[in-house]
Amino acid sequence: MPDKESHRRRIRALLPLPPDVRGEKSARLCDAIANTEAWRNARTVIFFAPQFREPDVEMLWNHAVDRTIGYPRVEDDRLGLYGVASPFELQPGQWGLREPAADPARAVAPDSIDLILVPGIAFTRAGARLGRGGGYYDRLLSALPPGACKIGVCFDAQILPDLPILSHDQHVDFVATESGILFAA
Repeated sequence: MPDKESHRRRIRALLPLPPDVRGEKSARLCDAIANTEAWRNARTVIFFAPQFREPDVEMLWNHAVDRTIGYPRVEDDRLGLYGVASPFELQPGQWGLREPAADPARAVAPDSIDLILVPGIAFTRAGARLGRGGGYYDRLLSALPPGACKIGVCFDAQILPDLPILSHDQHVDFVATESGILFAA
């Protein structure tokens, strides 16, 4: 089996998509998420600020009424979580990623999270995830309460039959693509 970096290079070569194709696929993916029971029941949801290679999950703001929406912020070797009223509050942070301000009054406790959208370079149908390589999301996901729903987000082309998995790698409960929701085993 190819190593993690080989998978990363192969998937990155497939992306980014042309803006109109990315937008259309992102809209279908977001509609699939918005139609899940997990989304309907979630009161505290963690988004991520998508890069140009990733699905635009911020389209879900159209469905975010009566929810606390938070975003991650790189803080040393972990991700801090902070609530925002709009994605326009995000500013470029470490590595150029859009992040919320580190406002202690808007901190989101991991045990309050009902649903988290998880980016990844690739996923399997069983919920295995290949991230960018820093382990930030693995550490965050391992700290979530058992009832928090973890939805991996990617395009269909990023679903692989298998991935190299290490003991610290965290799985997601579902994977959302433009084709719908895949239920992880």
